[in-house]
Amino acid sequence: MTRITLLIIFALTALVPANGQDGEPPLPQPRPQGLGAAPQPEPTNAEEGSGQEDADTDSQKGELDRVYQTACPALLSGLVVGEILPPLSEGTCGLQSPIAVSAILVNGRSIPLTGSPVTNCAAVTALADWAREVDAYAGAVLDTEIESLATGPGYQCRLRNGADSGFVSEHGLGNALDISAINLADGATISVLEDWRALPAQPESKLLTFAHSAACGRFTTVLGPEANSDHADHFHFDLGCHGRTCTAQICE
Repeated sequence: MTRITLLIIFALTALVPANGQDGEPPLPQPRPQGLGAAPQPEPTNAEEGSGQEDADTDSQKGELDRVYQTACPALLSGLVVGEILPPLSEGTCGLQSPIAVSAILVNGRSIPLTGSPVTNCAAVTALADWAREVDAYAGAVLDTEIESLATGPGYQCRLRNGADSGFVSEHGLGNALDISAINLADGATISVLEDWRALPAQPESKLLTFAHSAACGRFTTVLGPEANSDHADHFHFDLGCHGRTCTAQICE
């Protein structure tokens, strides 16, 4: 074998990768038929093919239908006895988190509200604080205590003073409460209509005068028989905003 032949053989050998480790990897063989992911069957009808889509749609709809309301600390603590109702909406009236109140906790006792008013958390919390003061006064001066409170319905979609035009009443916003009488444990009923104009020295009149004054420290609006004829038979309490900073008060 000549020297030239040996050089050619050596050069050809150097071009062949050792054990396939160097150079370009070999191309893969074609995939045999029948291997790989199984084909997905076509839906036989619209219902069978929309199961997941329907679930997703229902989930999204549930989020859109969710009702966002505010919890009431007084209801959670037991200061107020009642239940949250669905939101109320009637034109310009409405209340996002209405509470149907059946009773309030006063000095360790449950005091029913006979009108079962629907109102907001702030108004009924203020009412419970007010009732605690009035109950303490009744115990000190009349030697008795509050048995129950006669109230109006609370929420009512109407304008102020039942007028045909003007501003929406705080009742239409669930932000007001009316008290027509205080029922005492000794069986007496002190009525705003019957007892407000009694002689000032009478215990019933004194209690109503104190109740009216105490409310002026808890609510931004307090209206009674001295305000106008519309309030001759009840006290009106609300937390409406008066003045630029909502701190002004009306007490009549």
